[in-house]
Formats: sequence, C-alpha cells, structure tokens
Amino acid sequence: MTIYICDDSKSDLLRLNHHLQEYLSHQDQKITIESFQSGEELLRRYEETMEKPSLIFLDIYMDDPDGMSVAHTLREEHYEGGLIFTTSSMEHAMDSYNVDALYYLQKPYDHEDFMNAIRRCTSIFEGTSKQYRINVQGKELQIPLRDILYFETGRHVTLIHTLTDTISITKVLSEVCEDFEQNPEFLKVGRSYLINRLYVRNVDQAEIEMMNSAVIPIPVRLQREIRQQLKEDRFSKT
Repeated sequence: MTIYICDDSKSDLLRLNHHLQEYLSHQDQKITIESFQSGEELLRRYEETMEKPSLIFLDIYMDDPDGMSVAHTLREEHYEGGLIFTTSSMEHAMDSYNVDALYYLQKPYDHEDFMNAIRRCTSIFEGTSKQYRINVQGKELQIPLRDILYFETGRHVTLIHTLTDTISITKVLSEVCEDFEQNPEFLKVGRSYLINRLYVRNVDQAEIEMMNSAVIPIPVRLQREIRQQLKEDRFSKT
C-alpha cells in the first residue's frame, strides 16, 4: 500500500509525515509514504507508476496547480482511492464534496485531529490488508490482493501476474474464479482471464489494456457486457 502526501510547506509536510509514521507504527501491513512539495510533482509520479496510491493527503493552498485542481485531475484520471485535504482555511470545505474527499483536516491540527481523519479511512486500510493464500511447491504463499494485476490460464497451470512477478500455480482458473466470487474488484473475462479492475488502463471494442501494458482479449459474445461493466466502474477512458 502506498500513501501520497503533498504540501508546499516543508514543515507541514514533515509534521504530517510524523503523524502518519506514528499511526503506521501500530499497523501490521507494509505501507510506503511518498512526499511531494507540488501538485505537478505528484501528478507526474502518479502517471509514471503502475501501483497507484490508496490514500492521498493534499494541501489546498499550493502554487498552480492547487490541491483542489490536483484532486479534480486525479478523479478525471479515474483515481478511486481516498482523498484528504489539509488546509488552513474552511473556504473550500463544500468543494471537497465534489471530488468525494473523505475528510477536511484544518491546520493547525494535533494528533487527535489527525486520527479523526484516519478513522474515515478504515475501509481503505482493511481492503489493502486482504491477501490471497496459495500453495506453491509445497509452501504457503500470501499475496496481497492489491498486488495482483490479473490471472491467466496457462498450460495446465494458472499464472498470477503481480506488480513485481509472475507466479505459476496448479489451480485451474475456474477454481480461482470461485475463490473471488465475492470480490467485486475482480472480473472474469472469458475462460482465460480474471482481471483486477484497479489496474485497467483502457477498454476498447475488443480488448482491455492493463496498467502494465498487457492486452486482454474480450470474447466477442462478452464484449458489450464487459465494456459496460468497466464503464460503469469508471475504469474505461474511452
């Protein structure tokens, strides 16, 4: 899991990082914090990386682009993660609803104020801690669901494509699909693929492009249905 924090004030950035580190010291999961001192820098990093942040803290009063503009750009880019604004004024409090912000953290704030904001993110932290347990060559392996790009049918095996690796398991894809029946983030594409919606970059008439540039063909009989599902989830950029 990755968290972005963005503030053009270095002291405010360090203070926010301190509060986050204090909170994360009591968490079991691996979480990376990336800091930015401009909205432009954050957006550049967001475009470059395949693993998108689960949560972003944004100062509103920054030089162009300001935090609110950055938030709108992220939503237009189909960012589905959490947004928390940090600012010295309540002037834009109502505007925060237009980008589905989780919280409006007013400066100066103490650790209890910070924790009030973090409590709005419980589902985000719980969601990123979920794992898929598999057996690989006699050893149990736990893969964070958020690290899985897609599953693919191989020759007598199923391939798990993650952010960093490709893992081969002896389970057939139909069995894997049964494991994910109750998880709406994963979508079956024909008989050969099970994809993580979080990592869909684009959808056209006959194929899905994933964030790692892999192309998933859509069976003709399913094209309309799958395209519609992904459009409704705001993952299609067509």
